[in-house]
Amino acid sequence: MENFSFKKTERLVKRPQFQKVMEEGKKKRVERLCTIFFVPNELDRKRLGIIASKKIGNAVARNRAKRRIREVFRKLKHRMEPALDIVIISGKDMVTLPYRVIEKKLSNALLAER
Repeated sequence: MENFSFKKTERLVKRPQFQKVMEEGKKKRVERLCTIFFVPNELDRKRLGIIASKKIGNAVARNRAKRRIREVFRKLKHRMEPALDIVIISGKDMVTLPYRVIEKKLSNALLAER
């Protein structure tokens, strides 16, 4: 069960980490759902950073969007092959779409990055 946790070592938290991924990494737009930036790392683990701006909505909506992204990452990280740093910028559809639709679209986008 530990394989499905989301530990502190799997998070991007500092601004320079986010900037590096967004400047050096590849960019992929997933409809109006989100934008994904990713760059390989040498840490032998996947790391995730989430950006949910005030354009999404109030604090409740932003937190819901971040929870959904974390949940999808938590379920998929063991199937993603190379060690990546990933930054996901949430879009407005992240709040309104059902979780199953978000899970399907994000998993297709993240697993295609092999």
